Amino acid sequence: MSFVLLGAGGMGELALRDLVASNVEGVVVADYDKRKAETLARRYGTSEVEVSAEFVDADDHDLLLKVMRDAKVVASTIGPFSEYGVKVLRAAIDAGVSFVDICDDPQPTIDELNLHDEAKEAGITAVIGMGNNPGVGNLCAKYGAQKLDEVEEIKFFWVHPAVSRTGEAATLHAVSAFSGSVPSYQNGQWISVLAGSEKEVVEFPDPVGKVEVYHSGHPEPVTIPRYIKVRNVICKGGIIPVWAGQEFIRLLSYGLGSTEPIDVRGVQVVPREFTISLLKRIIRNLSGSLTSGGEIVKASRVIVRGVKEADKVTYTYDRIGNDWEAGTALSIGAQMIARGEIKNKGVFPPEGCIDPQVFFHELKKRGLKIIERATIEHEI
Repeated sequence: MSFVLLGAGGMGELALRDLVASNVEGVVVADYDKRKAETLARRYGTSEVEVSAEFVDADDHDLLLKVMRDAKVVASTIGPFSEYGVKVLRAAIDAGVSFVDICDDPQPTIDELNLHDEAKEAGITAVIGMGNNPGVGNLCAKYGAQKLDEVEEIKFFWVHPAVSRTGEAATLHAVSAFSGSVPSYQNGQWISVLAGSEKEVVEFPDPVGKVEVYHSGHPEPVTIPRYIKVRNVICKGGIIPVWAGQEFIRLLSYGLGSTEPIDVRGVQVVPREFTISLLKRIIRNLSGSLTSGGEIVKASRVIVRGVKEADKVTYTYDRIGNDWEAGTALSIGAQMIARGEIKNKGVFPPEGCIDPQVFFHELKKRGLKIIERATIEHEI
């Protein structure tokens, strides 16, 4: 049986590249734009790994079932997850096929987790949010927390470039992440905080350097406290270059990320849709200055603070990379399910069902690095 990869965009291509490099049995790439899927099939198919293309409409439940039914594992990159996360997962449950996706929005994450009992009854494993952030970052948090006797705080910092190979999907996610109220976990309770608030300046390793980060809408505060006993879980994100991030946050602070229509000369306009269209044009016009002629990079940091044998201990995990990591993580998750290395049945975030050390070994084989630093404070 083949893997079924839903979505032939940037993330789908990166996941496909790793699946083929891993010599899986075969991959079916399915997309609404079948020509894109066919292009990837021609580009990555080999004599050892057959890659084929199919048409799929994620709004058509029966068609999803048809594409999924004979799959070993379904890996989904179809977004936005606010619209398609639950639809695609429910189809996998009905097809009785295990599943992994890269859902990076908090409310769709909650909605997918609510399908846990149905997935368990169907006997499938569904791992959601198996990308970079969430995904690899969650497993860094779990790895650090396992070393401590008590966990006080886990902080997630992420930085995305203003220009990304994922195009409109990345722009839509960024606008959503920094608009309105977003979840946070503070003093042992889930609360809502204002997106884009409480700026911090974080210094990431080169070549990123200092970046302003703000409260952002991400799944980590939603999922981590379900599996790790912790007092605070904070997630903040930023955009690079810094000047672009500042302008982005300022733009959204005026309410231009709202989904409530407004009347413009008799026409109902959704501010968020206008903003996304405007940002796409700005990015096209300024792409040179946004990348400064260099490689497009991302940065991630996870900080785990707590107590070990009466000492105050902090573990910091840094990753510098690009979109490759997220697609690769999705592929690794799918392959771990296929090999039977994830035995839990139901719907889980990565920290709920994956052994971090096994996963990190897979990353290391692919040349992806996570740098761990530890600081210890104690009396002498």
